Amino acid sequence: MTKPPQTPRRPHRLATTTALAGPLALLLSASGMAGAKEARAQETLQVAQATTEATAEPTTGTYAIAPQPLETALERFSEQTGIAFAYSSDLVAPLRSPGARGALAVEEALRAILAGSGLTYRFLSATSVVLEDDPNSLVAPADGPVLLNELTVTARRFEENLQDVPGSVAVLDAAELEKSNVEDLRDYTQRLPNINFLGGSSPGDSIVSIRGFSDLSAGASSGPVNGVYVDEVILNPNGTTSGIDPNLFDLERVEVAYGPQGTTFGRGTIGGAINLVTKKPTEAFEASAELLAGSYPNGRGRIVANGSLTGDRRLMARFVAFGEISDGFIDSPNLEANALGTSDYGARLSLRSEPTDRLTLDASASFDRSNYNQFNSAASDSIESGAFFNNAGSEGDSQLDRALFTLRGEYDIGLGSLISNTSFLRVTVDQNNDFDLELAEVGVTNGDTTETSIAQEFRFESDAIDLPYAGETFFTLGANISFSSVEVSSAVNGGPDLAFPGVPITGGALTNDTDQDVFNLGLFGDLRFRPTDRLELGAGVRFSRDRVRQSFENDATGLFQAIGGSSFELDDEATFSAVTPRGSIKYDWTESLSTFLSVATGYRPGGFNIDDAATVNPTFEEESAITIDAGFKSSWFDGRLVVNGTGFATFYDDIQIFTGIETPDGGAITALDNAAEARSIGAEIGIRAQPIDGLTIALDYGLAKTKFIEFVGSTGVDFSGTTLPNAPTHTLGMAVEYAHPVLDESADAFVRVEHSFTSSFVNGATVNTFEFDSRNVVNLRLGLRAERWEVELFTENLFDEVYANGTTAAASARILGVGLPLDPGPSRQVGVRARVLF
Repeated sequence: MTKPPQTPRRPHRLATTTALAGPLALLLSASGMAGAKEARAQETLQVAQATTEATAEPTTGTYAIAPQPLETALERFSEQTGIAFAYSSDLVAPLRSPGARGALAVEEALRAILAGSGLTYRFLSATSVVLEDDPNSLVAPADGPVLLNELTVTARRFEENLQDVPGSVAVLDAAELEKSNVEDLRDYTQRLPNINFLGGSSPGDSIVSIRGFSDLSAGASSGPVNGVYVDEVILNPNGTTSGIDPNLFDLERVEVAYGPQGTTFGRGTIGGAINLVTKKPTEAFEASAELLAGSYPNGRGRIVANGSLTGDRRLMARFVAFGEISDGFIDSPNLEANALGTSDYGARLSLRSEPTDRLTLDASASFDRSNYNQFNSAASDSIESGAFFNNAGSEGDSQLDRALFTLRGEYDIGLGSLISNTSFLRVTVDQNNDFDLELAEVGVTNGDTTETSIAQEFRFESDAIDLPYAGETFFTLGANISFSSVEVSSAVNGGPDLAFPGVPITGGALTNDTDQDVFNLGLFGDLRFRPTDRLELGAGVRFSRDRVRQSFENDATGLFQAIGGSSFELDDEATFSAVTPRGSIKYDWTESLSTFLSVATGYRPGGFNIDDAATVNPTFEEESAITIDAGFKSSWFDGRLVVNGTGFATFYDDIQIFTGIETPDGGAITALDNAAEARSIGAEIGIRAQPIDGLTIALDYGLAKTKFIEFVGSTGVDFSGTTLPNAPTHTLGMAVEYAHPVLDESADAFVRVEHSFTSSFVNGATVNTFEFDSRNVVNLRLGLRAERWEVELFTENLFDEVYANGTTAAASARILGVGLPLDPGPSRQVGVRARVLF
């Protein structure tokens, strides 16, 4: 199998003229060369028409054919070369191609396009090719692409083979996401190494930890530790978490780039970046519908429609929509409805236009809404006991709306491509909670949050440039500006029954309004060159400048004033900047084995303390990190076994964390400060295997040994030498599937087992410090899968594992004396899922 090129290049248009493919189809029909599956009655011959006429057989061209359906890839190849293809529709239609990039001979490019398909080719003439089953292939064409097909990632902002990236990247492709019934960020992260996701009953309680690093500033900073992206648009630019778990499906892939990604993705991403890539419109018509029914009870419906609106590639569209409702999985002692009941719905419209062979325009608009009960979070101070309650009978009616608009243009100017990305993101959260459930006149809380982000990026990606001694050289230059803001308004109105022992005053109110906006300017460059065929060197740098403005107004009355609340106002501004370089080296020992070493730095801007803490420590400074990665990428036994491994060490300085600050009068106050240093040492190992036909195995293991090198908490406790919060030492995700042809080989019967393991970890650093026990979650799926339909019976959390999925930082919980309740993960669910393609 020929290995695809190591580095991407823009297409060079070959001089060709129109070729006729009709006579070729007649010839094949008469001679019986339709391929190994001609016995099927419904089989028809499809011929890929060349748009230009071929003269002499082309020798070498520069290709940029992205991973996509194999039929579409053949069409793109035909347009460039003038070669016409004849093949069986049943043989090719289900397959995908890894694409072809780089300066390649025609047959080299064709072999790259067909890699992993189980197909072979024969030239009937210089411009006529027939595709057939390859009898010597280890891939079973009837099964379509197996797990070991080459995986595509955009960890360096351009599409390339996972095996070519000089760094640690984990990926779940479209097929794997579909097979695993992945729905949300919790599902993504359970399968990927060294990631821990904690989600409370409110989206604002979400925490993402990568390699042991998570936000320890309780969302009070002005940037993320770990970035979450959809199609290059960051969902948490200010570090808040309300927008990071979008209701997305119809994804091309989910990938995680580990370590600081400042040069590639931006100023944050100290631990890494999670990148969700949606499927883009294509010319061919396709549509699907899916229904799911589960045992909570819960149900879900999804539809997809895709195709050309003009009959060609001038305007293509893809529309997806979904609706989901769940009654929750824990009985509520005080409510008719179960705890954790939710309803979600949304839609996305994507448009793509290719008016010329040099210009591609993409636009998308998406909206989704989640209705949930923040205070109705089935919780327990002891998850192991299973004695759940829902915050002493509190209830709520909360809503999250998320809207995202993007516009992307790419124009090939011959020397490279100019790319423009424009985005607008708006997330609103409306929380209304009655934490006494009318059992007593205790109180009601209300909160409104609005997050807005506008971003614009321009960059230039060059084609290959041959330089003396440097060899093939590629570079990227870019600039981006963004404006993001968070506005929070909240109020707690206490009834007459709200009181504290020893305080004669009852009731009262506590209101606060916080506004934060961040203006960011980034300038970045990236250089990659290959002085030899085996060696790739890379370097990059980003300059970031952040202007942070914050205002805060607090007002306390009655009881809240008596127990220490006060009226306070803040309005301030500060500027932070940093230069974050990176470098890498990669060496290809063989076509199937390479090693790499990379060093990257990361940065997060500082911000402001609020309330009384601002009088003692008004600002905290930026934090920084440096990561060293060393690893290998390998493929064995003709691609049946892929093993990748990375070892890393990260040193994290000036961590923004709550700690004790001495006041001028000799007292102490808790405030955010750059008070800690930490490190994380570990590894990620990914294994994909197909030991026998029909059996696929995927295993990802993560190890992260973390500790505070130096940190004294707000209570004076020395946490130096202890493990970082939200940082499990071991994570494991595994999926094993066996499929066997049935129904005269028109479908596959399959059994699939998924297992995720997360070792125990500490939650909280200075207050409410406690340990979450380890968790093992097993899913089982049985079903039939055909070309146009699929039906599946499933059991998720097969053994009904009881575990903590997050915390509920609810004021009512503290007021009512129940500490910091824990939100459990979903209990066992049994259901059926059916999907049909039109």
